[in-house]
Amino acid sequence: MEWRKLKNIMILILLVVNGFLLVLVWSRRDESVRYQRRALERTARVLNQKGIDVRLDAAAPADGLTALTLERDLDRERQMAQGLLGRDVQADNRGGGLYLYHGGGGELTVRAGGELSAELNGGERWKTDHPERHAAGLLRDMGLEAEELEAAREGGRTRVRFRQIWNGTAVFSCEVEFVYEDGVLGAIHGTLIAAGPGTAEAGQPLNLPTALMRFSEEIAAAGDVCTVIHSMEPGYRGTAQSLSGGVRLAPVWLVTTDTARYYLDCAAGGLTRVE
Repeated sequence: MEWRKLKNIMILILLVVNGFLLVLVWSRRDESVRYQRRALERTARVLNQKGIDVRLDAAAPADGLTALTLERDLDRERQMAQGLLGRDVQADNRGGGLYLYHGGGGELTVRAGGELSAELNGGERWKTDHPERHAAGLLRDMGLEAEELEAAREGGRTRVRFRQIWNGTAVFSCEVEFVYEDGVLGAIHGTLIAAGPGTAEAGQPLNLPTALMRFSEEIAAAGDVCTVIHSMEPGYRGTAQSLSGGVRLAPVWLVTTDTARYYLDCAAGGLTRVE
């Protein structure tokens, strides 16, 4: 047999084997998905018997989320201030982890852990007919990724609120609000993280059925009552670690019920009510 024909046969055999393996992998994946879905439905029925209706289409797994330890990056923080106030920013260390950045556009105060507030000078840079777009553009200038949560208008005042996104994942504890008076941005306050990539911790999040059962146990132990779980959104909850500005991002579900919202720890299952 000619070598060319033999080579073609070998290639055909390899293609058939690869196709078989691909079908096998997808079959097992589909089986795993169906198993998880059945487990979630069984858990939802158990909770329903306890008087809690679970909206399955609004419950998302926390696959791939692990705790992160981030260190404050003063260079990154200065760049954030420059994106807001302009390139002529000066930084003053006020001690205790507090930095004041001031420039032609106004002042920005940043504390350890990311808590910040800004007072602006009312110049042309801060005037707009579209506060939502204006605020989103400023966040991009600051080098931050965020999602808009709400825009509230009352008289001549408009408040636009955003939540920070870290590597594609929501940070529930990092929100910032822009306050406009008659179309002029006058103040900004909230919490935003300016840090390097961070260090990941080892760990595996709970699956959704286990998390739901843990939630029902924890809420009963706390003496709280709810009848509907509207959503379970995976994300991060940040806590300041030291005056140097270190922040730990712990993976949590933000559980929204008909009575309150809770953080459910993705690893340990601990429950904390959102104030």
